[in-house]
Amino acid sequence: MTKYLRRKILKFFVYSIIIFAAYIIQTTPGLLDFYGINPLLVLPACICLAVYEGEFAGGLFGFFFGLFCDSNTETVFGFNALLFLVFCVFAGLVTIYVFRRSTMNIMLLCLGAVFLRSAMEFCFNFILFGYENLEPFFYTEIGPQIVFSAIFSLPFCLLFRWLHKKFEPETTKE
Repeated sequence: MTKYLRRKILKFFVYSIIIFAAYIIQTTPGLLDFYGINPLLVLPACICLAVYEGEFAGGLFGFFFGLFCDSNTETVFGFNALLFLVFCVFAGLVTIYVFRRSTMNIMLLCLGAVFLRSAMEFCFNFILFGYENLEPFFYTEIGPQIVFSAIFSLPFCLLFRWLHKKFEPETTKE
């Protein structure tokens, strides 16, 4: 096994541990509870990984950890896995071909992904079933969850940037 391959395996193992820890923190009741609102931590972490490691690795991690999130939500199984896969592949491709890897761009990608995921979950769980008077629920539950989740994209962005630079071989560093 070459030094490069060992470094790559170790890098993705560390990424897996970090995202799994984010999943544990996200699903533990009362751990990051802010007035009854829990942030989504796994999606911003997977998007940050996709930005720094590319669309293929991001898509794999997004799908795998999306399945984890599906086991804990009230949506159809595969909903989060499919969305995380699409969002991570999109984030990886956009940062390769369109945007540069700045902290603001990554935070905006995370905000957009969390917003789209929460809006789709809101539509599929509440609006399609004809519930009434949903505006207060959206503004007091879903909206703060989106903002709270987007705030946590900054630590993930900084952590994944540092890890990417730490594990990058000296010959290919930017």
